[in-house]
This record gives sequence, C-alpha cells and structure tokens, in this order.
Amino acid sequence: MVSEGFSFPIIKSFIPIFHEEANVLEKILRNKCDSVSNECDISVPISMATMEMIGKTALGVQFNAQYYGHHRFVENLQTAMLTWEYRISHPWYLSKTLFRLSTVKYQHDRSQKIINEFTDDIIKKKINELKQNNDDEKKPTWDSEDVSRKTKTFIEVLLGNYHNMSHEQIRDELITIMIGGQETTAIANACTIFMLAHHQDVQNKVFEELELIFSVGDPTRTPTYEDLQQMTYLERVIKETLRLFSPLPLLGRSLDEEMKIGEYLCPAGSTLLIFPLFVQTSPKYYSDPEKFNPDNFLPNACRSRHPNAFLPFGAGYKNCIGIKYAMFQIKTVVSTLVRRNIFAPSNRCPTPEHLRLMFLTTLKFVDGCHVKILPRTSIPHIIQT
Repeated sequence: MVSEGFSFPIIKSFIPIFHEEANVLEKILRNKCDSVSNECDISVPISMATMEMIGKTALGVQFNAQYYGHHRFVENLQTAMLTWEYRISHPWYLSKTLFRLSTVKYQHDRSQKIINEFTDDIIKKKINELKQNNDDEKKPTWDSEDVSRKTKTFIEVLLGNYHNMSHEQIRDELITIMIGGQETTAIANACTIFMLAHHQDVQNKVFEELELIFSVGDPTRTPTYEDLQQMTYLERVIKETLRLFSPLPLLGRSLDEEMKIGEYLCPAGSTLLIFPLFVQTSPKYYSDPEKFNPDNFLPNACRSRHPNAFLPFGAGYKNCIGIKYAMFQIKTVVSTLVRRNIFAPSNRCPTPEHLRLMFLTTLKFVDGCHVKILPRTSIPHIIQT
C-alpha cells in the first residue's frame, strides 16, 4: 500500500512542486548569505524546503516553513525524533518504567499529541473532500486507481484503500513518510551542495551537463521528467555523496530464523544492525574509498560490484520505498541551485574534514553546513581548478 503512493506517475507529477520550492529556497539562501563573505549555513533552509515539499506531496498541506523558518507540526516532529534519539543514546530510558519518570516523557507525549491531532485533522478534511468529489453517488467508491488519477498526494492514495486500513494505520503511515522523507532528503541535498563546493571540477561538469540539457527552450523552465533522466552525471554525483554521507547510519533487520555469520550464530528473533558507511568505504568494493569520485557509479563500475555495496536507502524487500522520490527531488533541487549559483568552500568549513557530523537515527550536522554562494550572473566564467 505504501509503495503505491510512490508509484512512477505520482512521483512524476511532483516535479513542479519540487521546482517551485527549489526556487523559493534559492532566494532564501541568497538572502541569508553574509553580505561580506557570501557565506551561509544551508542546512536549515534546505531542511525547511524539504519539509515543505513532503508536506505538499504527502499531505497536500502548505506549511510555509520556508518563509517562516518554522511550523508547529514541523517543530513537534523534530522534538519527537530528538526524544527517540535521546532514548537510544541513553539506553536506560528504553525501559518504559524509567522513561515514564523522566521529563523527556512529558516532552514526547506533548509533541506526539500535537502531531496526532494535526494529522487527524488533515485526514478528516481529506475524507470530506473525497466524499464531496463523489457526491453523485450514494456511497463513495474507495478505489485506489481512481483516486490516483484524480489526485496526486500520498494521503489520497492511502484513503483510496481506506476500507483496508484503520485510521490509526493511515496516520502512522503519514507520520512515518513525513519523518523519513524529510530528514533523509534534507541531508542528501545539503551534502551534495557541500561536496560540489569542495570539488569545483565536479561542479563545473554538472553545470556543463545542465547547460546542455537546458539549451533548448526556456533555460529557467521547470525541468521535465526527460530533463531529469538526462542528468546522468549529476546522478552519479548524488550517489557518490550518498556513499560518503549515508543518510541512514544504521539499518536494522530482524531474523525470522537463525543465521550464521562468520563464527557467530545469530538466533531467530534477534535484530542485526548494519552500518552502510563501513561497506560503502571498504577498499574491497571501492578503490581509494575515501576519495570523492562520481566515476564510482559509472555503469561498468556498478556492474563489477556486489549490489549491496551501496546501501544508503537499505536493501532487500524492505528497501526504502522513497528512492525514486528522493532522486527526483534531489536532482530538481540541486540542478535548480547550480544553474544559478556557484558554490565554494566557506572560511568556517574550508575542507570536507571540517564538517562535523553525528550519527543518530539519521545523519545530522553538529554545527551546520556552511558554503559560499556566488550568483552566476555576477561571474562571467565558471571557477576553474
């Protein structure tokens, strides 16, 4: 059911939304740049932009998070995530008894109540909308294919199968999509821009590819699906960024039956934790694994590696269902920003080694992600390396 919400026709219809919000993001980044150094922390604006995108595409709701820099629902989602991460880093609070005695429990319950009420209200409004659209019938026909044709948001696809899911299940699915879809794409977008800033030769190649693609028609137009498909070099850049900055530091898998791994026998019912970064920076699969090299994702290079040597969104049948969504969104955002701006290293973060990260349920910046932003219109030539 969840995967249906990320079907190709639906994701394709999201491209104009991605581009619209990318345009807003570009203006906000310029406004936030220091007037002297042209430097900016891109992490928060990008986070607000991806939240706006997931809000529109998943819930059909406009948060205006980019303009205001915050939203009650967004803030409480973040609080709920921080609470869960706090419990993981303080394992004694995984005990329900000890957790009930903590002040963190109050914060969690308060945020969860706001999240649930907000989502419940959206579900009720959307159900009424769908009923009005079927007012010519005595009883609405909840057909997922019919709903997909009429509407484009994830919530409407879920409601198309309302008779198969409880209200709580729909709410939980929506909250999961909001949390997972926002944080992972935000870190991926920010890290891609950051790595382009620190690898001018790669940024030049991306820009040249975009110039070629947008040389036909209006160069400021919304990218089409065909445009995104032609961004093959940019896709390699994004994948190489995800290899070095995996948005999901840990992947968990529960064993239905016992499994032997090396000398160890893992019993059925146990949970295995996988660290994608260890695999993705192994010299067994990548030559010079610490080097940023988009050619690691040339077709021949990919075919010569084990398919699970790249796990930024997981693997197997529980693979992240939003891979297509994420790639469409990141390509749209990064291509829009690079077409109009040159990104360069900031004084605050002069090398990639200066970028401080922490590994929780998702990858996070410790003190932001700073780059220098220079409008291309004010620069006659691409920066040469």
